[in-house]
Amino acid sequence: MAIVDLFVFTLFLALYTLAFLSGIGRALAALITWFGVMVAAAFFTRPLAGGLREFIPAMSRWASEFLALLLVVVSVGLLGIWGSIWSLRTVPVATWRWQGRGSGPISLLLQALLAMVFAGAVTVSVVMIMTNTIGQLPRDAFGIRLRSEMDRARLIPLISDAEPWVQRIVIDWVPGEPPSLLGGA
Repeated sequence: MAIVDLFVFTLFLALYTLAFLSGIGRALAALITWFGVMVAAAFFTRPLAGGLREFIPAMSRWASEFLALLLVVVSVGLLGIWGSIWSLRTVPVATWRWQGRGSGPISLLLQALLAMVFAGAVTVSVVMIMTNTIGQLPRDAFGIRLRSEMDRARLIPLISDAEPWVQRIVIDWVPGEPPSLLGGA
């Protein structure tokens, strides 16, 4: 098993477990946060990367886009997490009633399905960003080694088949050209 396959499998399993154990409300909030983060990344990464390259002219395109993407994901992700925590505290009756209904097979199935969608969406997004970043690395020993690890991986082609769905749902309708890390030119 390639190291990349082990990373992808562990990421998916950890995300699924966390989303499943967190309950329906928090898993739904996490899925909405993921959507907001991806939309913000598609909208703000390219302009922020251009600003970073003006500020540091020697920075390569992939490095500036990766740094800009990290800044956007961290800032919007923290806002989403803070907003979901704040909203669950301000409406405690509704959230407790929602979580109190958590017994029964239908609720368990909904919780498992929601956890699967969240884990799949985040895993596909991470693999898409990882693949596009590694594809832009220089052709030195490190870049060649990472490309060979990605080529050896068996899960990457399966996950790459789901990338058009993520791009269609989240990225394609955002105005402007998405950054190259999210499948743009």
